[in-house]
Amino acid sequence: MLSRRSLLSLLGVPALMAPSLGIAQVAREAVDLGVVERIREEGLERSQVEPLARYLTEVIGPRLTGSPGMKAANEWTAQTFRDWGLQNVQIEPWGEFGRGWVAEAFEGRILTPFEQPLNGQPMAWSGSTKGTQRGPAVVVTADSAPDLARYRGKLAGAFLLLDDMQPVEPEWEHTDRRTSLEALLTPPEPREGGGGRFGGGRFQQLREMRDSLAVMAEREGALGFLRSSSRGDGIVTGSSAGSREAGAPEGLPQVNIVREQYNQIYRNVEAGVPVRVELLVENRFLQDDLRQYNTLADLPGTDKADEYIMLGAHLDSWYMGGGATDNGAGSVVMMEAMRILKTLGVKPRRTIRIALWSGEEQGLLGSRAWVQNHPELHDRISAYVNVDNGTGRIRGIWDQSNEKAIPVFEQLLWPFRDLGVVAVKHGDTGGTDHLSFDRAGIPGFNFIQDPIEYGINTHHTDLDTFDHLVIPDLEQAAVVVAATVYALAMRDDMMPRKTQRPVSDR
Repeated sequence: MLSRRSLLSLLGVPALMAPSLGIAQVAREAVDLGVVERIREEGLERSQVEPLARYLTEVIGPRLTGSPGMKAANEWTAQTFRDWGLQNVQIEPWGEFGRGWVAEAFEGRILTPFEQPLNGQPMAWSGSTKGTQRGPAVVVTADSAPDLARYRGKLAGAFLLLDDMQPVEPEWEHTDRRTSLEALLTPPEPREGGGGRFGGGRFQQLREMRDSLAVMAEREGALGFLRSSSRGDGIVTGSSAGSREAGAPEGLPQVNIVREQYNQIYRNVEAGVPVRVELLVENRFLQDDLRQYNTLADLPGTDKADEYIMLGAHLDSWYMGGGATDNGAGSVVMMEAMRILKTLGVKPRRTIRIALWSGEEQGLLGSRAWVQNHPELHDRISAYVNVDNGTGRIRGIWDQSNEKAIPVFEQLLWPFRDLGVVAVKHGDTGGTDHLSFDRAGIPGFNFIQDPIEYGINTHHTDLDTFDHLVIPDLEQAAVVVAATVYALAMRDDMMPRKTQRPVSDR
């Protein structure tokens, strides 16, 4: 291990990944290695990640925005922060979300051509059956609303298959669960424009067709929709299908079933083999409170207390499994980072604020609304950092196309190279709450994590459970986050901002 003096001398070396930055342009970051050492000891030897994660995922459980689970998670995180002695703890409303939804009961069988259990789950915000219903499976193939005319009068008492069959193939080439050094240090491929198969007008056309079919099916007395999981290998994926608008019709039940079983039903129907299905779906809509909430708490600053370093993750999840890797993992990492700093009694110059968001899965709603609701803080937030890519250990951070941030992060993260933190990548990453800050011109960053099984098994699926968390990886992540936000809070200057603020969403 490097001595403290040797490490400090290396911290002045310009970042390996910093494009076109000379030595004279790279300012020395004052990294307090004594605090880093204490953070590592507390986080790696006395971690609370495992009990936090287990309570969140196996006692509170899934946390669909607007559900009782989401409310319980807001209340538990807030009380935990109070118990730790954090300040300004709030469960803050961010705006109207719409009605909540809970899946209460599901039973299904395929009756013919042979009996078997139906392996699936209802889709969020879809309706219920009127008790147990039996009916034939009918394949609906249509590209536009006018194509539906040929199904008029044929939908009564039927379960409708809406999706095309999708292939199920072996994993011919192994997908890495850990990110190689080469992949971390290789610049990302430039993103190509275009909307793909479902982009632009094509997507809108399909949406209009499905909206028309939903109205037509309910009017004719169809029993519900069977949908195909977006994954193979017997995995059930979660998504939404109905309306969150208060007072809107509940609509027919829509059930995601495993791809292999969906394909089996589809092939039999297309081959002229009758398939009969039995289904019981009981869902409940909640509209006593149409607002939703974020949980926030502060570790107060000292001489720069009116400036902020923020760390966050989305607390909401889909209703499948326990919402463990998406994003219970990120939530407990950020909670543990705050616990470590509070336990150590550090006195950051800037206030360190944690935010646990709701509504992320519906479009970054909680974080986006918070940023919009607090314009007075935009120029006082030095940086926001985010974790939301599963259970993997941190390997670096994206600069979010802010080249001036690269040497800062390279130096702050240098003490964790022995834990695998090796890259600050130039470019953008999307899909999560740091974008809400970046779009407002506030430096927002997302950490790079090892993928583990995130995109293979757990993301938005019924396998997103506590057992799929890699606890040592999350302990490492919490240590890295705690040290990063502390160092950012101690800088003389605010985090450098992009030369030009973004002018549009991306």
